[in-house]
Amino acid sequence: MDTVRCFVAVFLHPSLHREIAAIQKRLSHSGADVKWVEPCNLHFTLQFLGDVEAMRIPGIADALRECVADSCGFELELDSVGAFPHLNNPRVLWVDVGTGRERLVSLMSTVGEAMKMEGFARDKKGLSPHLTIGRVRSPRNLKALLEKLNSGMDITGKMEVTKIQFTASELTPRGPVYSPIDVIPLHLPSEI
Repeated sequence: MDTVRCFVAVFLHPSLHREIAAIQKRLSHSGADVKWVEPCNLHFTLQFLGDVEAMRIPGIADALRECVADSCGFELELDSVGAFPHLNNPRVLWVDVGTGRERLVSLMSTVGEAMKMEGFARDKKGLSPHLTIGRVRSPRNLKALLEKLNSGMDITGKMEVTKIQFTASELTPRGPVYSPIDVIPLHLPSEI
């Protein structure tokens, strides 16, 4: 049976790639063992679906279109750098959301409910919108990384969220390769 590894996301606008790359570069000067996310792969996950039977893809795309049919685009502002599980024990490095956080959480909830109706489990960690920028691979130079993280790294980038993307993810030795299955526009506020 053919399957496709899938997720639903809001991809970072290309105009913000340089700002994120600068943060990654600044953190990389710590010498820590971090696998950095490529700029073209930066996204806010709305729902991870996992391996999906290929024959289900069109129905899922239809359900996504239907669930966001009344959703409007909105402004989203990047905020500060954080880490999971926390700053003193970083495993995943991410950028938080300031303005637009509530709207992004609402969009995550809407997509999550629609995907629940399609038989996909909701994320047990709750709705915590974030932009993953890197994953710590080992404890090498972790102290230096912690010092940079704790020095405060605010970001001022803004973008308009105008679409969601149903995405295929192929895992390769060089990292994941993402391909759009469907790009679903959100209404512009003036269209209402």
